[in-house]
Amino acid sequence: MKKYRPLFSLLLLSGVAILFSGCFGRGEDDPFFSLHSRDARLTQKWKMVQMEGTEVNTIDGQSTTTRYEFDGTSLFVTTDGQTESYGYDYRLNIGDNGDVVSTETFTDPSNPNETLQTSTKTSFWFWSNDNQNKTTVNLDITGILSAYSSYDIPRLAWSDMTLVVNFSDNYQEIIDTTVVSSASTVDFEIRFDYDNGRD
Repeated sequence: MKKYRPLFSLLLLSGVAILFSGCFGRGEDDPFFSLHSRDARLTQKWKMVQMEGTEVNTIDGQSTTTRYEFDGTSLFVTTDGQTESYGYDYRLNIGDNGDVVSTETFTDPSNPNETLQTSTKTSFWFWSNDNQNKTTVNLDITGILSAYSSYDIPRLAWSDMTLVVNFSDNYQEIIDTTVVSSASTVDFEIRFDYDNGRD
């Protein structure tokens, strides 16, 4: 009987892992096994470490394309071929009471001690889809990301998470009896690491 104990233990552990993973919701890139629910994993302090994003806005056939690239230290913003660079810091403090505090700071790229602009917002968050899946979250946050409220979370681990914004929108409005057609296409992938407060 003793020789079967390791096999039995392995099967039992595998079954518990599948049970826990299914009960707490899963993103497509989540860790296979976690003792923490998605709520517990989300409600922490986070620091942005990488971002790639493109916005294309078109009004009456005239398009403006803005590209964002962040490597953990420097943010490069390219609009129609013209690039500006900044030192950049973005943090989230997501509370288990539904509050979220977001802070964005731009600094001079040649002098990180010189703050060019900072903004902080205290607002709210909630799961956008049903409580079983928990793969999309509504975040009302500051700065570059303030235009977006709904984020897919393909990966949510205890120490890192990935947020994705991907949508297209077409609309028309009447301005002085003229119909103006507009369109927006947004594609962002943003990676955060657990913020241990040591920088």
